[in-house]
Amino acid sequence: MLTKEKIKEILSNRIEEINSLNIPHFSLLSNIDEAVFKISKAVKERKKITIVGDYDVDGVSSAAIMHLFFKKFYNNFEVVIPDRFEDGYGLTPKLLEKIDTDLIITVDNGISSVEAAKICKQRGIELIITDHHTPLDTLPDAVIVNPKTSSDFPFKEICGAEVSWYLCAAIKADFKLNIDLREFLDILAIAIIADVMPLTHMNRTLVNMGLKRLNKATKPFSRAIKKFFQKELKSEDIAFLVAPRLNAAGRIENAKIAFDFLVSEDDEEAFMLFLELDRINNQRKEIEKEILESIEVGNDDFIVISGDYNEGVIGIIASRLVHKYKKPAIVFSQKDKILKGSGRSLGNIDIFELVKGCEELLEGFGGHKMACGLSIRAENLEKLKEMLNKRVLKYKKEDFFIKDFVLGEIAFSEIDYKLLEIIKSFEPYGEGNPKPKFIATAKVEHIQNLKDNHYKLVLSQKGYFLPAVIFRYDGEFDNVMTFKFSISENSYNNEIQLVIEEIL
Repeated sequence: MLTKEKIKEILSNRIEEINSLNIPHFSLLSNIDEAVFKISKAVKERKKITIVGDYDVDGVSSAAIMHLFFKKFYNNFEVVIPDRFEDGYGLTPKLLEKIDTDLIITVDNGISSVEAAKICKQRGIELIITDHHTPLDTLPDAVIVNPKTSSDFPFKEICGAEVSWYLCAAIKADFKLNIDLREFLDILAIAIIADVMPLTHMNRTLVNMGLKRLNKATKPFSRAIKKFFQKELKSEDIAFLVAPRLNAAGRIENAKIAFDFLVSEDDEEAFMLFLELDRINNQRKEIEKEILESIEVGNDDFIVISGDYNEGVIGIIASRLVHKYKKPAIVFSQKDKILKGSGRSLGNIDIFELVKGCEELLEGFGGHKMACGLSIRAENLEKLKEMLNKRVLKYKKEDFFIKDFVLGEIAFSEIDYKLLEIIKSFEPYGEGNPKPKFIATAKVEHIQNLKDNHYKLVLSQKGYFLPAVIFRYDGEFDNVMTFKFSISENSYNNEIQLVIEEIL
């Protein structure tokens, strides 16, 4: 049975944190000096610079940081956020048709833009690619700044916005600009959390600093978020409340809405944009629900689904299927002869390596161990399905296991404000430092149906009573039950409550 002291010991042993002064220097990123040289030359010659972002939170955040930074010292630049439905992912030949510029800087994309790089060469456009995704065998002919192609950079798992932030630091040093880069840490924290980067090492340090700045609400966008949620924001709030709303714009309509929100200079405008993001997110939930209800999954070890789905939500659908069936999944949007797919994985299953082994069937591909994006001709879909189901057989049963980080069984007598303070002291929680979960057995004293299969319970164990909540539960409650849960504080009535994740 766990004690407070044991919990504190376990949590302190699993995180690695560095002092802000020890964050790796930008010079450790390969080619960053060459990138700064090209940017410096373009600025001195008053050339036009175009920043090409992406339509997810990381891509929009990367573009927002670059926009806010460049705006302080240079005005001949523009930011282009691709439209998922019209332009495709990243720097594509189709997107290049809309761009007339001298220098392109990609943020959070570009590592697989081989064809677009050739077109830039032909048109005499200088190309700098800043990205964090896993490179393919063939790299674009461009100046590439990416931690995964930088042998000297000690921490590979940083997001696209962090690479952009590093580029800003290098430009600042070269130009000797009086700009405080801490000003962008609020946006940076959102990107790190939203892109599910491990919250250890430098990521943990930057998120801690960024959350403090976000809660100080020094910008219109952060004041809008605080006004909407009326609470102190933690990493889990970013992951489950803020990020889905920012992501929804690029999934359903246009990510430019999220970008405009982050760079807004007016409080009223920022709040109206966030209300719009909230509306779009509710629309996204409805679309997602309809698709999930229509899908039938067979007995394959690798789930491959295709249908006339909204391209913007297929990544979320893949995630839902992975968590429901405990198998890797790819969901394709079938609009014409070329299908666009989004894949998600689990446990130790490397979806990037599995899909890369089927490269001869693909029209396009990119990603990393846990997620990928791809395109394929409709006639090759069944062949891909067969190949993936053969290739995934090399993994053992335990490789499919989603680590839940349950610390162990705990008695109600140990659950109090002292334990809550111990748990709080190891925030932020997220990838690489998940919120601790526990097991307990208790008697159900009271059940209250809140709405939509959300329940509030009163539980008892050996004379100790605790409130609990469980969401989206459609089963029955036994008089006595064993369950998996996390511990939180109900901010409305300042009481400790258990958040039940699963009844065992």
